[in-house]
Amino acid sequence: MAESTEPVAAQHRAEEATIQTAYSAFIHHTQTCAQCRTEGMDCAVAGELRQAYRAAKEHARDVR
Repeated sequence: MAESTEPVAAQHRAEEATIQTAYSAFIHHTQTCAQCRTEGMDCAVAGELRQAYRAAKEHARDVR
């Protein structure tokens, strides 16, 4: 009998959702932040959001 992969698939979907949420938060912030838009550089909040996105990607890669 084949082993169920549903828990693995659910974990993968959760990781992808986390990555997408972090990326969306970063993009939304940089589009609405006056400092990010006018100076062309990440403000402190954008830097933190970028790090959260990178950490989510790293975690997903390390788990796989």
